[in-house]
Amino acid sequence: MADDVNAAQQGSRVSRRSLLAAAGAVTGGAALASMPRVARAAGRSFDAEADVIVVGGGGAAFAAAVGAAQAGTRVMVLEKAPAIGGTTARSGGAYWIPNNHLLRGKGVNDPKTEAVRLMARLAYPTVYDPEAPLSGLDRFSHASLEAYYDRAPEVVERIERMGVLRSQIAALLPTQIATGGIDWTHPEYHAELPENKAPYGRTLNPIGSEGGGGGSLMTGLATYARRKGVRVLTGQHVVQIATNAKGEVVGVQAQTPDGDRMYRARRAVVFGTGGFTQDRSKVMNYLKGPIFGGCAVPTNTGDFIDMATQLGARLGNMRNGFFVQHVLEQALANSSVVDDLWIPPGDAMIMVNRFGDRVSSEKTPYNEHTQSHFVWDTVRAEYPNLVQFMIYDDTVANDPYQAYGAPFPRPGTTAPYVISGATIPELAQNVERRLARLRGSVSINGAIGPDVRLSDGFTANLQQTIDRFNGFARAGRDDDFGRGSTPIQVSWGGVRRTGNTKNPTMYPFASSGPYHCILIGGGTLDTNGGPVVDPSGRVLHVSGRPIPGLYGAGNCVASIAGQAYWSAGGTLGPAITYGFTAGENAIGEPEKAV
Repeated sequence: MADDVNAAQQGSRVSRRSLLAAAGAVTGGAALASMPRVARAAGRSFDAEADVIVVGGGGAAFAAAVGAAQAGTRVMVLEKAPAIGGTTARSGGAYWIPNNHLLRGKGVNDPKTEAVRLMARLAYPTVYDPEAPLSGLDRFSHASLEAYYDRAPEVVERIERMGVLRSQIAALLPTQIATGGIDWTHPEYHAELPENKAPYGRTLNPIGSEGGGGGSLMTGLATYARRKGVRVLTGQHVVQIATNAKGEVVGVQAQTPDGDRMYRARRAVVFGTGGFTQDRSKVMNYLKGPIFGGCAVPTNTGDFIDMATQLGARLGNMRNGFFVQHVLEQALANSSVVDDLWIPPGDAMIMVNRFGDRVSSEKTPYNEHTQSHFVWDTVRAEYPNLVQFMIYDDTVANDPYQAYGAPFPRPGTTAPYVISGATIPELAQNVERRLARLRGSVSINGAIGPDVRLSDGFTANLQQTIDRFNGFARAGRDDDFGRGSTPIQVSWGGVRRTGNTKNPTMYPFASSGPYHCILIGGGTLDTNGGPVVDPSGRVLHVSGRPIPGLYGAGNCVASIAGQAYWSAGGTLGPAITYGFTAGENAIGEPEKAV
């Protein structure tokens, strides 16, 4: 699908007068060649041009390309990696769209006031007040949530009419409940909240196409873009934004295998380059807690932050990400982790910290559960939950219905990260040996240091924790963390064991071993902080005014979701909506002189 990199040479060559760009800033952990730097103008020409340049190759970027290419606009996509797809291609491809046309078609009402309150409660819980004006939020944040409610269903309907892709309401698990007479099996992650008046049906999936999930989504977007003449160049590492004497964005500089290239954008540049999960310095300095890796592809190093701040862009939401747990040893081996731990399966299964204590409901949605790793012990001056220990019995390990997904290996098979022991004391000994072997290992922001070890009382305390959990399982009620008390925990928590009629997410551990353990660390799907954009997708200067000709969408900008993951598709919903919106609005930008 991509043109050859050298094809950039064949574009028209336009003189660049008075081309200005700010000096580059050093990004820790990045190679010298990838540092942002001055785009030099004297005596050079642009190598190619387009009306709109889109930087990035995932869902947000190609949604922008689709939005910009509708009216015959010349659009160029510049992707850093050798191929398009980005983190979107690794994803499940779901997109969360309130009040969508399929929901309305089934006669379901998703009232705006309550939907915006739901988004506000989860995105900004420290200020949320349903009785206060704007629910306690500032005017800009509240208006952004309202705009998403209005714009998201419109965008999805339009791209369906355009033939980009068709959507269906997500219904993933056929073993689950029917609600309201409609067989929807995918409850919202926060279906139980009083603000949630449409707890089923906001999550959509692309229909059909090869690849499934994120592959289907990317196929639909990229195929349409290609049909509209969008030019796609891969191996293009954009390192600098070019501006004219008025401070308007007029192009970008990219590093390619054949040397530096300058690309002219007559109207605007749209960034959809993903977050900064794979940049150690940014992760350490911005995120609210330590992570070991992320689903984000290796090219997601937050390049847009470096470039946009040189132009005075305002940053927002930098401490947050879309958080998810990973198998620790996989993340240590490769910080760009393919397998995520969504809501872990298994009923005779718990997760404990280094003291042998449970710290949360194990069936809590991933964005919330992962943040339990970030708890700071003010007395011991440590993160006691930095590494968590997923303990389960042999009945779970050998039940094909219990062990039906990551991180469990299929029954009858093994995985190198599974630690086993004939008894709980032996299991604890083997876990400590594994930690000792891993000590000194470092990933994106997490390290297996001397404090990552089992406490002296771990074995005895773990047995007490299992005994307490077994009592809860027999009663069918988790008095500590409410496991199995919400629709999503039941829906995604695993298949009901025969005879377990009280709480399908819990079952007593077997009285004899073997027992098993998997080391779990915190991570991200990707980060979601960066330059602040308005509902039109325009990047805002620290003064509050838009930077002329500069747009952004997806995980490279400050997410309107704040600290929330509203439900499945909470990443791609805004990415598609605001990518398309940014691309469409970029068409209306006036042509800028260089």
